Amino acid sequence: MTQQVDTRTRARDEFARLLAERGYLGVSLEEVATLVEVKKASLYHHFPGGKAALFAAVAHHYIRESGAGLRAALDSGDTVRDRLLALAGAYAQGAFDSVLGDRIYDATRHVDDATRAEISHAYLQALVAPVTELMERAVEAGELRQADPGFLALAFMELAAVAQPLPPEVALPPQERPAPTPRRQLAQDVVDLFLYGAATDRRPTTSSPKRRKI
Repeated sequence: MTQQVDTRTRARDEFARLLAERGYLGVSLEEVATLVEVKKASLYHHFPGGKAALFAAVAHHYIRESGAGLRAALDSGDTVRDRLLALAGAYAQGAFDSVLGDRIYDATRHVDDATRAEISHAYLQALVAPVTELMERAVEAGELRQADPGFLALAFMELAAVAQPLPPEVALPPQERPAPTPRRQLAQDVVDLFLYGAATDRRPTTSSPKRRKI
């Protein structure tokens, strides 16, 4: 049993590494089998669905790991600002593998409908629903203006993703990269931008037109 688990784990991890480097179409079961030092038929024993099943294992592992980090951040602090700071800080520290996440998203175009739906549902439940619930509670408590909590969740997650460290292979020579902003400051900037906007004067005036609610 231990050997079987080890083979499954090694195959999953090698597939994830190659997927991040090349994308779904650039990964073959033959190469994974060679790296894990088993026959290709052995991979089908562990993953009867072949490449799609191995990809699904990678996707679910990524979702579980990322979901655990997200929940830990959202359990920090008492206010919506505290929790958003913790979540933005996790992004700034590179807690979420954005490269692999993007590759997984792209790869869903190349799998069957059932696998795509399964992975999409797991992603939404583990990584979007908790943030949506936070936004819903904040709206109900008056901490955020009336808006669709799902929209607020996705908007914040997209904004927080900007705080993630630049990948080492980013298309900029090292000498041209901007000086990194301290992670704590970066998280604060992300949260302040989300909560208060980018305007210099954040106070509404009586002469300003009313903002339409969404």
